This record gives sequence, structure tokens and C-alpha cells, in this order.
Amino acid sequence: MGMFDEIHCDSALPDDACEAGACFQTKSFPDPCMCRYRITASGRFIDSDGNDLEPSGYITFYAYPKDRAAGDKVSEIVEYRAKFSDGNLDSIVRTRSAERCEVHYGLASFRWFQSRSFLFGDATDDDTPG
Repeated sequence: MGMFDEIHCDSALPDDACEAGACFQTKSFPDPCMCRYRITASGRFIDSDGNDLEPSGYITFYAYPKDRAAGDKVSEIVEYRAKFSDGNLDSIVRTRSAERCEVHYGLASFRWFQSRSFLFGDATDDDTPG
């Protein structure tokens, strides 16, 4: 099982399979390392420190549907693909698993900052010995 990052999506989703503001997983960034990101309601993509990453290209994210019962062994996940141009969200579409085999989507560019991992907790500058 590989590492992943988390995305909270405050922007409107194209359907109601998952709640807006829900937490999704993604492997769209090179070397996923348990970092947290957010698609804001205004359509910007930011890291856990509030840095605007200004992506261009596609970010795929997925989660179990909101109506999945606890303990349900359903393996069907809901997958969305967000398209960004020069840091602005153009669209979010729901994808189908068959699309993954036919066409590959990815990021053309994004700004990189040293983001904190949620694996060991989000440390703050106040937690750093000085």
C-alpha cells in the first residue's frame, strides 16, 4: 500500500456522491508524503500552510461515497478529476474507472513548498525548539 496525500474540497462537486468539504485521498503529486491540501471555495489549490500552489493540469482525488454503511465491504470508490489552469480551478468532473486505462491525466506544473506531513501531526513554528 503506497503513501497518499489528503485533499479537502470546499469547491462544489459535480454530484452528491460525496459531501463538499469532504476529505479525499490523492496520488497526483510526485512522492506522496501524507500532506494536506485544499481546493478552496474560490477555486484555488493551497497547502496546509496556506501557500497557493498555482497548479496547471489535472488532480485526481477519491473517497468512499457518503452513503456507504459502516463496515460495508463495497470496493467502489468515487473519483473526481479537477482541472486547473494557471492556478484557477476550471472544472471538477466525476471519472469512471475505465477512463484510467484509456487516458492518463496529470499535472503540468505547480509551485512547491515544504509542507508538513499529517502522519506525525502538524507541527507549528511554536513547537520547534529554538
